Amino acid sequence: MHASKSTVTTLNITNGDCAADTLRDVVDGHVETAKDVLHEGPCPPLEGDAWYEVRARFLSGNDTVRYQAIKTGLGQADETIAAACRRGHGIVLWFEHDLFDQLAIIRVLDLIGRTHLDGRNSGGDWSLVCIGAFPGIDRFIGLGQLTANQLATLIGTGVPVIAGHLTLARDAWGAFRAPDPTALVDLARQLDAARVASSEGAPVLPFLADALLRFFAEYPSVANGLSRTEQLALQALLAGQSAAGALFADTQSEEERPFMGDSTFFDILQRLATARVPLVSVADGAGDLGFHARLVTITAAGRDVLAGRADHVRLNGIDIWRGGVHLTGSDGSPWRWDARSETLVS
Repeated sequence: MHASKSTVTTLNITNGDCAADTLRDVVDGHVETAKDVLHEGPCPPLEGDAWYEVRARFLSGNDTVRYQAIKTGLGQADETIAAACRRGHGIVLWFEHDLFDQLAIIRVLDLIGRTHLDGRNSGGDWSLVCIGAFPGIDRFIGLGQLTANQLATLIGTGVPVIAGHLTLARDAWGAFRAPDPTALVDLARQLDAARVASSEGAPVLPFLADALLRFFAEYPSVANGLSRTEQLALQALLAGQSAAGALFADTQSEEERPFMGDSTFFDILQRLATARVPLVSVADGAGDLGFHARLVTITAAGRDVLAGRADHVRLNGIDIWRGGVHLTGSDGSPWRWDARSETLVS
């Protein structure tokens, strides 16, 4: 039987409900989730209620009921983390190597660091479990794959969270939310695509650089204006129409470190289908079948863009956010991803 929140001395933080449900079977203390889809939608340099409002508006699709529930949930999760820090409780972060998790890590560590620097922390122990593989699993995708027995083997294996973690998280989270991506590109280069050593000599956040490179690939490409996810989707459709759910599975099989949920992917398909020059068509739903069952087909314009004969942004403009960067233009983007040189260009 788990302790009540009033007696909890360890807070476990992980990436979503699947991993959280399994963790509750094997760890002591409260389990909190950090599951905001930070790689999508506006992430401006706001704090507190203003931040929760911006994120809730995006995540809810402006649905009034969902908006309030999401906004409240975001605030409560942050307060749970800050309260554990203030009270000197132990905190264990349970995450993995992909983009979704790496962004969650830097945000949570930034929150912990700010609470600590405010002088309100009384010395709790903090540790980070972050893995990129697991024995016996050929294609490790995430903690949600693991059984309770498998997760239990990771107890006590986390590295201590030290000043190097907090400093890197502060710098990375600040750069991620900046309206100009230059500092984030510079940081990714400094991390040397693998790991960075802290002043104490311990490796910190070794997966962050690769995650940031994958994030940059979601900017429109210099080649044809497509993000990497859009490129993968259109390439898969060259073989013929596909149900949206099957198309999602096909694209994720091409990802070295899958990070995207199906609802985000379906939103991307909808954008491609409702653009002024659609690159895909999505059949109407039949009966009670969800979006995953709807058939998706590449259009002639989609084939032209994929072949480099046309450019998605020039055809359709752009109005999306990448962290704190608002990519907007009627026929051009202020920033694009150059995969050859692995950098953003303006």
